[in-house]
Amino acid sequence: MRTALLSLFRKSPFENLIKHAEAVRDSGPVFQQAVLAYLDDAMEDFETFHNQITRIEHRGDEIKRNIRGHLPRNILMPVDKFQLLWYLREQDKMLDGVQNALHWLSYRKTNVPDEFVDDLLFMVEKVVDVVSSMLPLVTTADRYFQSYSEKHREMVKDAIRGIRDFESQSDIVERKLKSDFLSYDFENPTSAFHLTKLVQYMGSISDHAENAADMMRAMIAR
Repeated sequence: MRTALLSLFRKSPFENLIKHAEAVRDSGPVFQQAVLAYLDDAMEDFETFHNQITRIEHRGDEIKRNIRGHLPRNILMPVDKFQLLWYLREQDKMLDGVQNALHWLSYRKTNVPDEFVDDLLFMVEKVVDVVSSMLPLVTTADRYFQSYSEKHREMVKDAIRGIRDFESQSDIVERKLKSDFLSYDFENPTSAFHLTKLVQYMGSISDHAENAADMMRAMIAR
């Protein structure tokens, strides 16, 4: 019965959601390069990557508006429209988080103490991991809603578990870095605030990824 109903759909509602997830994925390596340039005091390179992120975020916003403005009306959809839009909202906030982190970095040049660089770069790696994980999640979900096979459903659940694991790892290092920065004897207290807020922005990216994953779990539970 479900397979027969699929013939009533004009196209998968996930088509543009996949394009949006591609924009999210594309932000990861650029974000990593931007942070590395910042740490190396290569501020011109940092601004180049910063501007690239702004363009990627703009592309994501255009796709988001297209999805919101062109969801089919009076046509059966394999997922609840509210859930789809809520998922999109959380996935889009990941791009906002990447952009906000670089905006925040650009306001001030703060030297990161050597003993904290490895943990900071580890958190950057978690950002790359989690933004890269959204595309496999959405493409696998698209396959599931075309087939409703248990195999694809389990693949979606595996992708969700992976995202939750990335969020858990990010949360651990986020708490550690916040404690380290606020305890460190910086010459200027603004440095502690600047770095702590940066970590908070990065942590929000994984938080929104987990929120999106939770909504996807609700969608496949239908």
